[in-house]
Amino acid sequence: MKTLCMIIALLGTVTFDGVASAHAETRYIVDQAKLPLRSGQSTSHAIVRMLPSGMAVKVLEQSATGYTHVSIPGGKDGWILSRYLMKEPAARVRLISAEKELSKLHQLKQQKSALEQQQNKLKTENRQLQDELANIRKTAANAVAIANENSTLKAKAAQAEQAFESLRRETDSLRGGAQQRWFMLGGGAILLGILLGLILPRLKFRRKDRWSRY
Repeated sequence: MKTLCMIIALLGTVTFDGVASAHAETRYIVDQAKLPLRSGQSTSHAIVRMLPSGMAVKVLEQSATGYTHVSIPGGKDGWILSRYLMKEPAARVRLISAEKELSKLHQLKQQKSALEQQQNKLKTENRQLQDELANIRKTAANAVAIANENSTLKAKAAQAEQAFESLRRETDSLRGGAQQRWFMLGGGAILLGILLGLILPRLKFRRKDRWSRY
């Protein structure tokens, strides 16, 4: 009977040790300080390395003895108690990751706020530039209108100047004609006076002669 029990126990051990290797999965060391990675499936086996909390390891094989065969970064492998492995990273690691993500999110919010401020500033500058452009266009339109008006006034002034010059010439011509007439009239009067001065004495002398004859 004792021998039969030993045989059954040996068969059970062989059966459990012969469990098929699990697919390569990722597990994480539990959230403790450090845990031993051993060369075998018992505490009597040598410690290959002390694994820090949160380290990611690859599952090579799971055993019914409560140990899991894993490989670690760097190429080494060994056995660790299965209860020390988790499907998710340790809380401390997740906290650190969450803090990093939160920090990134905060930076993104700051960048977004800075971009919004810059966008508002650009919008304000754009409105100012549009107002300035409208004023420039208005001023340019007024300048064109003023230039056209100046051209019109200059043309009218040139026409008025021409008319004034023509009138001045006509006035000078009239003045010249009047002066000539007055000169001729004056000359005629002088000539008439001379003639009268010459003729009248003779007429008087002739009259005296006539009276003396009688």
